[in-house]
Amino acid sequence: MGLEEQTLEKTGDRCEVCGAKLTADELQVALESAGPALCTVHAAEVVLDEDAPEAVEAD
Repeated sequence: MGLEEQTLEKTGDRCEVCGAKLTADELQVALESAGPALCTVHAAEVVLDEDAPEAVEAD
């Protein structure tokens, strides 16, 4: 039996951070992005973190 790439067709119905039940829209976003299943609040936090400037070390 060989290994084949499988696509993600189903995700959990709860936020991976807080456990809140996800709406249909939130589930759709998780499936389309192939990312973690997150509620709107925690998905917004991820976007905010990506927008934050990188810390620069002073020499």
